[in-house]
Amino acid sequence: MEPRDVVQAAIDAYHDHDVDRCMGFYAPDVVVKDADGAILMDGAETVRTRYAKAMSVHPNLHYEIPNRIAHDQYVIDEERVTGYSDGRPEPVRAVLIYRLAGDLIREIVILA
Repeated sequence: MEPRDVVQAAIDAYHDHDVDRCMGFYAPDVVVKDADGAILMDGAETVRTRYAKAMSVHPNLHYEIPNRIAHDQYVIDEERVTGYSDGRPEPVRAVLIYRLAGDLIREIVILA
């Protein structure tokens, strides 16, 4: 799969609330960081736990990707997130930078 296809497949699985299928696109040692490099999630089990909770708490969460750039092992997505259950203003906007290793997401940097 091309890196852009891996990222889209992970997002599609998330939208389907299929945490097992979603995590199949993540490396076991995946790291999620913020824009300053602080680690937000370390390892696939931490990501799985966070995603499963988010799917439960925000069942209508949806990621729209109006812009995507793919280059080598990197995918950069502009995201517009809607469907939060806690009443926060929508859409929430962010930029995510995915780094892949083969067909797995190895690192995500979130610029929000």
